[in-house]
Amino acid sequence: MSIPEFNPLVTTAWELQELLSGNILTSVEIIETYLAQIEQHNRRGRQLRALISVAPRHELLKIARQLDSERAHGRLRGPLHGIPIVVKDNIMTDRSLGMDTTVGSYAFVGCVPKKNATIVDRLTRKGMIILGKANLTEFCGLKTPLMPPGWSAVGGQTRSPYIARHIAKKKLHWELSAPGGSSTGSAVSVAAGFSTLGIGTDTIGSLITPANRAALYALKPTIGEIPMDGVFTLSKTFDTAGGMAKSAKDLVHLMDALMLPSRHEHGTRTVSHYFKIKEDWGGLRIGFTEPTIWRSWMKSGRINADAEKFMRGKYESVINTLIEMGVDVAYPVELPALSSLNLDDRNSFEPIVYHEFKDRLAEFIRHFDQTKVHSLAEIINFNLEHPELTLPPSSPNQDDLMAVLQSGTLKEQVQAARSHLQHVGGREGLDRLFEEHQIDVIAAPGDTALSSLAAAAGCPTAVAPLGALKLNGQPFGIILTSPPHTEHLLLHFLTAYEATFPLRALPLPLSSVPLQSPNEELLPDRPIVDLILHEWDTRRFSCSADALADWLNVRWRKSGYVLSPETVCEVLRGNGRVAFRGLGDDAEEAFSR
Repeated sequence: MSIPEFNPLVTTAWELQELLSGNILTSVEIIETYLAQIEQHNRRGRQLRALISVAPRHELLKIARQLDSERAHGRLRGPLHGIPIVVKDNIMTDRSLGMDTTVGSYAFVGCVPKKNATIVDRLTRKGMIILGKANLTEFCGLKTPLMPPGWSAVGGQTRSPYIARHIAKKKLHWELSAPGGSSTGSAVSVAAGFSTLGIGTDTIGSLITPANRAALYALKPTIGEIPMDGVFTLSKTFDTAGGMAKSAKDLVHLMDALMLPSRHEHGTRTVSHYFKIKEDWGGLRIGFTEPTIWRSWMKSGRINADAEKFMRGKYESVINTLIEMGVDVAYPVELPALSSLNLDDRNSFEPIVYHEFKDRLAEFIRHFDQTKVHSLAEIINFNLEHPELTLPPSSPNQDDLMAVLQSGTLKEQVQAARSHLQHVGGREGLDRLFEEHQIDVIAAPGDTALSSLAAAAGCPTAVAPLGALKLNGQPFGIILTSPPHTEHLLLHFLTAYEATFPLRALPLPLSSVPLQSPNEELLPDRPIVDLILHEWDTRRFSCSADALADWLNVRWRKSGYVLSPETVCEVLRGNGRVAFRGLGDDAEEAFSR
């Protein structure tokens, strides 16, 4: 079958919908194209590791054919009918979709949810196709302070498709490859052309930061606007799901699907959509902060003077263009200092998150029909029982989980921290700025602390792409916030911004610097390779790779991790060991030890 060409790296859902409406391509063909991109560059090629799992191909094509049939008969579920989407792997999907919900932890591999999270049902009932589950920072970042953003035991390290590469001493080197907060996999999946849309979750910038570093449009709505049943979160106070897209118009339709209850839920809908696409700036008054964050980065050596000048120039050109267009702009607006959020020189978010985490985890576990862990203590013990899988050198401990288990934060301390954040971030912070300057939206450089201030105040946040550094290709954007429950103001800004300013920065073609042959057998991560070699050298397997593979898989049975004999044999031979396929005479003896 000849698949009509479209570039998954750049094509938006809006453009795909036009191709579908014009009978130029089908949802089946769209799925085939994205699956090919994933196969080439998720674990192979660029090894972006943006997705932990991909739905079975036959199931995806079955769903796509059904949606194509509905389209042919004039039945469209919405403006995103037949469009693929990825969801973060802390969002439960029913077993019928063929993917685990792991939160990046082997403790949840093989566990079976009772049903889809409500937001997954909302997406599918609007005609979207759940293509895969995105990698994330394991447990949304609350495992160890040493864990890099975008790393999980199950998924490995997510890498940005934008970051520059160079060859030195015949070896490929990557620069600044960490792509942001815990929703990195969703952001990288969209930016790398694995999907055109993505769903993440956000505590304090967990969705906004990776979207900022992937040149995407994204929105975190007000807490409570989206149902969070079946979703692992750190905190009830700060966490919610949100959307990411290459286009602001796509984001409008995606947020409609996320925030509107379907007719299958309690109550009935009275409107067909919440949000409109507005490409003019009428009715908005915007307050811009000064880009001092990049100046402080330059002074600390994080960026050089040329980069600071380039970023500041891009930011100020937006402000000047809007003023010249007659847009109602207030500049500069001064944000409260991030340090003001601390109480008695201590992080005010931490006691709240630590206090709420155990309840959120217990609620998440209750949504499983089958699970091998039932509490935080059991998760910690599971990790200790499987250190080669769960505690590798890149994440060698679980100090945060231990701290939560042992924490005895008093309710009075939690309430004091919550009250402080609401006062400093809200009444004396953003609320005061909105009222004092009579502004609808506050805009700031994407790297500022506005996400933290907005989380403290309970305000929604969004991000728009601004540019990309010439030095290393890293994108940067503009972060926005508005008063609680005014997501329409942020989407108004984003759609007008997209209509006014140049297209978002694009990564280089992913095949420009392949890491390995697309057809090459995938090898395990280094800690697993080291374990294979250690067991081979210290136990007797009669040169049988099959015997060692079987022994390891029995050892890891509870984790769900499996190694094929072919992979074990290749690891052994590639490291100078004499190994063969087939069971040796002494395999049974090896199992007994």
